[in-house]
Amino acid sequence: MTRVRLSLCVLLILAGCDGAGMTPPPGTDGGVLELMDGGGGPLPETDGGGPPPGTDGGTPPAGGSRPGAACDCDAECEGTAANPGVCVQGVCMTRATGTCSAAGSAAECPAGSRCWGLEGVTGGLCWPDCAAGSCAGTCDSDGSCVPNDSTSCNTSCAAICSDGGGGDGCPPNASRSSDGMSCVCNEGFVPNAERTACVRECTMDTDCGAGLVCVDNACRTPPCTATSCPSGTMCSASGECVIDIGTPPTGPAPADCRVGSRGVPDWRCTSDCARLVYFDPRRASGYWDYPLNGETEADQYRSWVRRDVMMLVRYATAMVACQSTGWAGNGGDLGLGDMSEQNGAIPGTREGSPGHPAGTHVNGHDMDIAYYQTGTSDNRLRSVCPHTSGGRDQYHCVGEPNYLDPWRTALFLGHLHATPNLRVIGVDGRVGPLVESAMSQLCAGGWITGTACTRHSVTYETTDMGRGWFRFHHHHLHVSIRG
Repeated sequence: MTRVRLSLCVLLILAGCDGAGMTPPPGTDGGVLELMDGGGGPLPETDGGGPPPGTDGGTPPAGGSRPGAACDCDAECEGTAANPGVCVQGVCMTRATGTCSAAGSAAECPAGSRCWGLEGVTGGLCWPDCAAGSCAGTCDSDGSCVPNDSTSCNTSCAAICSDGGGGDGCPPNASRSSDGMSCVCNEGFVPNAERTACVRECTMDTDCGAGLVCVDNACRTPPCTATSCPSGTMCSASGECVIDIGTPPTGPAPADCRVGSRGVPDWRCTSDCARLVYFDPRRASGYWDYPLNGETEADQYRSWVRRDVMMLVRYATAMVACQSTGWAGNGGDLGLGDMSEQNGAIPGTREGSPGHPAGTHVNGHDMDIAYYQTGTSDNRLRSVCPHTSGGRDQYHCVGEPNYLDPWRTALFLGHLHATPNLRVIGVDGRVGPLVESAMSQLCAGGWITGTACTRHSVTYETTDMGRGWFRFHHHHLHVSIRG
């Protein structure tokens, strides 16, 4: 797979993966195409927010589209006077009759939908139940249809449209790259011949290159067979050749491991989501924020994080604790590492010694978190592999991660994908292939669902490619959330 950067004056082809598998650079999506405008404005011959080619920007189909269907504009979505239709980041929903009386309430919504809030939106929204119909986005752990990275809308005709729908000077089905210098086509879309819009990558196999097939409008490698995978790998139920890491946990996944049941908290944040909060409580079901890097029990000054990030980590660790009962490994609470300081500064700044590169661990967007482990007494931040050579620390795994619990780690990473705001999860280059294999098999077994199974955000470097993930991740993983 290659990652292509298209400039108005030059075409550059950049490697988007290494020999171990898909490893997108931080803040980018491996394997997608970028439209370069050389600055911050709209692309030539676009208005930065118009409808996709071949549409009129707002004419709804006859009768309107039902909740859960794909949309570009509010007018496309069916509704009533009490519950008007609305296109929420590319998925048809309806507005609630008012503020939700409780999270997941059905009182304010039509049958087949439940009421949840959304930051920045007044009143509640009726999120469609996946069981009630088709879902153009992703089905979350509560069975609600939510937008994902592949859904998009048109800011000129959709009131709740912020992800890839023509905002930030990008055409529909695209969004700004993290450096602000380019527009990135969403998954399944590629630049058209004029490089002014993002269109579907394929509709049939003949649209793809040799050896590829069209799956969900994206060109992909055909599913493997029992004899087609290289030595040391196996054909998983997902149709991918993955590293053989042994037999996956037996299913099915416990049906009662969900928000509101067995101590699993909600990951959705509805107010003050960007506010920095102290990670509290410090220890609960599935996690442990213990003092480290100079902290004390009375002064954990490196443990301030955005409210939405805290809620997501609480949810993901609780889901692992609930689902993985009886699995091999120590099964203990997951250790939490550096976040930000109370004022949003890099941890260590207060003491005159910032512990991370400039631009990281600021304003509560990032967290260092331990790996789940086996053969250890707990899941604190520690190396899960040999990391010295010639008597010197290499700051990355130089041998197999023998202390890594790949199944629980992959399960945790999968549940972090519940939020559409997940930017990237960085891991060590020897850890990455193992958790990718585990994620693929857990997806096939129904333990993980949604974006983690179709387009995950885990990145790593098996050799130093200069993207910042090769070193310093042998003893922890790094999570970064947009906001």
